This record gives sequence, C-alpha cells and structure tokens, in this order.
Amino acid sequence: MNDVIKKCEEKGYKITKAGLYQAGQKYGFLKKPDGQHSWDFDQKKFLEWLDKATEEIPEGWLTLNEASKILNVSLPQMYLLVKDENSGARHIGSGKGVLYVDPKRIEEVIKERKAKHQYMWEDENGAN
Repeated sequence: MNDVIKKCEEKGYKITKAGLYQAGQKYGFLKKPDGQHSWDFDQKKFLEWLDKATEEIPEGWLTLNEASKILNVSLPQMYLLVKDENSGARHIGSGKGVLYVDPKRIEEVIKERKAKHQYMWEDENGAN
C-alpha cells in the first residue's frame, strides 16, 4: 500500500491510506475476496483512476459556477447549456469530478440558442 501511495504522490495527488482503500473499493482497483485477509490490486484500474484524478484543467476553462458569474447566466441555465452537444463540458477529477467548461464555447451555444428562439417579425409588406 505504501508503494501505491508513493505513486499517487509522484503524480501530485495526496491521499491517505484510508482514502486510498475507500477509492480502491469504489473504483474497483482494490478488492477483498471473500474469506481472505489480503486485498487484490488491479494496477490497470488504479492507473486509470489516478490519471482521471490528476487530469489537468485546460487553460481558460472554468467551473459552471465561475462561468455563470462571468457570462451573467444563472447556474440552472448553465446546466441546461452544458447539455448541448457543442458545449464541450467535461467532468475533470476523480469520480464524477467537477464539471468544467470553456466560456468561449458556452458563449457560442448561447448565441445559437438565441438565434433559434428569435421571433421573425414581418414588416408592413408581409416580408420577414
């Protein structure tokens, strides 16, 4: 277990033994077979988990909360915007992680939505 914690620290991820056991059980890289006292360790699953846990946030990307304040959009509206396939929103971090967005892409999604929902007024001659 000390080697596993050391590997985490090498990647800049600090975790306690208790936290590692909990994460290992949750994400499947540590299993305790029935009736046995030792743990089975799945290195491949551990490394996948560690890569996800230590993933870098792309430059300029913001959490939904931060982006909602900068773009002057409510947080519930932000959750609707990130459902758009063009939003590019990503969960970064271990487990479900934190949802991050590129504010420039979200601005484009907002523009597209406004254009789709804009009413086309007819002029006096009946043209749009």
